[in-house]
Amino acid sequence: MYAHITWHTWNRVACIDARAAGEVRVAVLSAGKRSGVQLIKGEVLANHVHLLVSFRPDTRISDFMRLAKSVSATRANRLVFGAVRWARGYYVTTLHKNDLSRVVQYIERQFERHPDLVPRTPRCSDPGRKPGVTQGAGSPSRGVTQGAGSPSRGVTQGAGSPSRGVTL
Repeated sequence: MYAHITWHTWNRVACIDARAAGEVRVAVLSAGKRSGVQLIKGEVLANHVHLLVSFRPDTRISDFMRLAKSVSATRANRLVFGAVRWARGYYVTTLHKNDLSRVVQYIERQFERHPDLVPRTPRCSDPGRKPGVTQGAGSPSRGVTQGAGSPSRGVTQGAGSPSRGVTL
């Protein structure tokens, strides 16, 4: 069986940078090995993830997703504590074998569709960075401005995981 799976960050905050995207990629591959899901194609953007997977009918996608989201958030948050937080849930649709090439093309074009969501290389290592919080231009290193839709308090990581713009 085949499925297209997507999930996004909390409040769709673009909090996944290039390093966190690498951690998401590793976590998804690891979750696939542990749960019997084979990754065919994947892209990690700054605020969401797309995967095309193959799995046996007796495999539970929910087990794969629990592992992928929790492990990826844990790994990414080791780099910058609280930086990545996933929204609850995910979207999954099963596919016919004839639809695979169309979905592969759709996933491959994610960076063209969302050029503003390509994960960026981190500008600096800021262990206090929160999702959506950015450094103000010309401001001292301690001065941060709260981005739109950003939490005003620290983020607690649940069973979620980060996403980023890296080909899986």
